[in-house]
Amino acid sequence: MTKAERIKSAIQETRERRANLRPAVFELKLQNLSRKKEELLSRAFLEAKWLYNWLVSDLGRLNLPANKVDAVEVKVGDSFEERRLVLLGSQIKQEIADRLKDNLRALKKLKERGYRVGPLKPKRFVHSIPLKQYGVTYSLDFARNRARIQKLGNFRVLGLHQIPRGVEIAGAVLVRKPSGYYLHVTCYLAKGDSPEPIAEAVGIDFGIESKLTLSNGIKIDFEVHETPRLKRLQRRLARAKRGSKRRGKIRFLLRREYEKLNNRRKDAENKVLAFLKLYGKVVFQDDLLASWARLFGRQVHSSRIGGLKLRLRNSLKAPIPVRRFEPTTKECYACGKRHELPLSQRIIACSCGWECDRDVNAALVILRKGLGLSPDQALGLDRPEVTPLEKEAAARILGSNPSIRVSFLQ
Repeated sequence: MTKAERIKSAIQETRERRANLRPAVFELKLQNLSRKKEELLSRAFLEAKWLYNWLVSDLGRLNLPANKVDAVEVKVGDSFEERRLVLLGSQIKQEIADRLKDNLRALKKLKERGYRVGPLKPKRFVHSIPLKQYGVTYSLDFARNRARIQKLGNFRVLGLHQIPRGVEIAGAVLVRKPSGYYLHVTCYLAKGDSPEPIAEAVGIDFGIESKLTLSNGIKIDFEVHETPRLKRLQRRLARAKRGSKRRGKIRFLLRREYEKLNNRRKDAENKVLAFLKLYGKVVFQDDLLASWARLFGRQVHSSRIGGLKLRLRNSLKAPIPVRRFEPTTKECYACGKRHELPLSQRIIACSCGWECDRDVNAALVILRKGLGLSPDQALGLDRPEVTPLEKEAAARILGSNPSIRVSFLQ
């Protein structure tokens, strides 16, 4: 068996083994970095940028073996100078070239679908370096909380306790953020038994005052606004002279503040999604939330509600979207009659005797239409009741984030 055949066979065995496993990514932070380590990491990201831009400037170079490239030409002013690649291993170089090929394939698919695409351009910064093979490009020492990266040395890491013992560790990505350097490690875990859903199905109505209204009467509101420190830094940046060192320092502080803000918003989004995953089926209307930003830009951007809707579609086991133009808010859940309701009227009262909060009514209509039921068939859905199991799950998952406010319909 040739070397190529052995590699092909090993890849096939890995795919078959991982078919019954689930991937998970764990974030480890590189801690207690000395000045020398900081310089090494900064140089590694600089070399990754040099190599990527060298390949982008002439795509014919992708036919060359990237693992054997030891020096590249870098534009300095109006001339080109040679730079040596001393901190990038062979597999890292090859993976950077493979990333570029993946980008080209993605652009080709977009072009085939009718999108306008342009050529790839050189990057000003590269903020991630792929570490392809565990045990070669990097390794982990669980006993000493250390990570070894090829040609960069050993680093103390924070968060190694998150990775369960005995799991299959795959590749990783070395990431540079304003708050420091991180290692994103991909592991394959055994698929556990799915927990029993706390309810069979739930309908969701998106809104502005209450971001989510569930058909069982739970209202969830979450917003993380810009901090006063962020606004002060923005004013200082506007007054700083372009090209000055002071402006560069302010931009770094601004990026770090934005990172903290995005982390808080993402945490709220993750917790809301984790709560909704406890339901068997989740029905929601495919609203065009981008159009809401014209009138309610601050509330929409502060809550990441658009990203939450996208993750509902892509992450849930049984998402059921309802068509965008289906009437839900103005329709009576009990009989299907339509009413003209101004925004100031928060209660819908129908001649059939149905009276309900308009947001809960909309969530019930969405649930009924998502399940394909007529008003006569939707027996029992008109009695929304929050069970003790749902209250316990809401307190356990959503209560840990102070930006999330939960209320229950009485």
